[in-house]
Amino acid sequence: MRRFTLLLAIAVLATGALALPVEADPPPRPFHGSLAGGVTFVPAEGCPIGLQTVSSATGTASHMGRTPMSAAHCTPTGPAITGGEMVLTAANGDTVEIVYSGTAPFPVPGQPSTIIADTSFEIVDGTGRFAGAFGGGEMTAYISFPGDFDPANYPWRATWYWSGTIDY
Repeated sequence: MRRFTLLLAIAVLATGALALPVEADPPPRPFHGSLAGGVTFVPAEGCPIGLQTVSSATGTASHMGRTPMSAAHCTPTGPAITGGEMVLTAANGDTVEIVYSGTAPFPVPGQPSTIIADTSFEIVDGTGRFAGAFGGGEMTAYISFPGDFDPANYPWRATWYWSGTIDY
């Protein structure tokens, strides 16, 4: 009888161990932010019109605190923005790496206006606590076009707003 009770106890413990819940990955976290800075254009041999749009700004991002941003993509020949790359840097130096694409109307020379760039972004990696990060969302940039492309007017003032998710 003792042997049966011992075997039954072992079986119950083994079955109970198998039934322990497995910890699931945490759900993606909301990822929001806003930045203010500028946009300029620099020569770039690999781009169709020989220019690259380069942006830099500072603002805040959820999970990151005060956040400087740098971004670049080939200056488009039409409304499509492709191949954009952005880096956000957290207050402690950890980074989130993003790729983006979208659309922005080409401004009409001689008519100062606000260019609205609507883009989708994907978080593709990071460093520090964001190593291996992934996620994505939507981002909108509002860029003040001064009415001409004179480099004396660079950088063009701009703001960026985004909303999405991040998993790290």
